[in-house]
Amino acid sequence: MGAKYDPARIQLANYPFALTMQPRFGDMDSLGHVNNVAIAALFEEARIAMNRALLGANHGGLPHERRPLPVVAARVEIDYLGEVAYPGTYEVGVGIGRLGNTSILQVCGLFEGETCLALCDTVIVHRSENGPAPVPERVRGVLASMSFPASAQVPAGSDS
Repeated sequence: MGAKYDPARIQLANYPFALTMQPRFGDMDSLGHVNNVAIAALFEEARIAMNRALLGANHGGLPHERRPLPVVAARVEIDYLGEVAYPGTYEVGVGIGRLGNTSILQVCGLFEGETCLALCDTVIVHRSENGPAPVPERVRGVLASMSFPASAQVPAGSDS
């Protein structure tokens, strides 16, 4: 992602899923800002909320297995664009930036009103006992409905 990002990323309306969130008192640093670890947790919580809303409580795992789809967050990258203050109410937008063969790029933005305060890209890898495995079609179909606008997608070929 880096210092240059697609301008579509800093507009909440471009994200197909949004969650209202409030940081906790304990999320503050000594300067009264929400610390970077707490911001990462807000992004994580929003990603999980979208996954649960779309794929159910076990995140797309087979219902009879009663366990989640086996995935791992292989990479998390956050760009901080502004200060996140406590107390405050924020919106976290989430979408699918890219569906690869074995991985999913989830893109997020943290907003206060119309202002984007942080961006997050997370690469989620579907795994098996032997390493990365293709994302199941039942999951791929559901997640495709949450695609972020095409202008913000990562170029093809950057996935396994």
